[in-house]
Amino acid sequence: MELTQLLLTGSLSGLVSVLAHSAAWAIVGLLRKDNERYSAEPPISEALLHMLCGIGLAGLFWLSWGLAALVDERWWLRGLVFGLLCWGTLALPSIASIALSRALGWHHALWIASRWATTALTVGLACAWSWHQAP
Repeated sequence: MELTQLLLTGSLSGLVSVLAHSAAWAIVGLLRKDNERYSAEPPISEALLHMLCGIGLAGLFWLSWGLAALVDERWWLRGLVFGLLCWGTLALPSIASIALSRALGWHHALWIASRWATTALTVGLACAWSWHQAP
């Protein structure tokens, strides 16, 4: 698997994850009809941050040889395991630390955690599929 192709896949899937999460939360906000709405349109800086994170996660996926320890498993299972491992070890402790130090409400911390979970899972699945499709 060529590294540049995998990094491009990570970059694009990071951007797609921000779009998908924003669309999902816009629908949830419309259905709930509450005053506590979260930004359905993230700023450009946040989209860029998720894109750069996608590149980094794709690099980690490449360094792990496509999660080579999982042999004889489906590609989507490798992607889910990789995404959950990355989210649980990289994003979740950081979000918990920020939430505790800045006294964020648990709704807001959960919203941030779900956005990063969307990014980690989307990048993991995209990289696993790309790795599976490579000759």
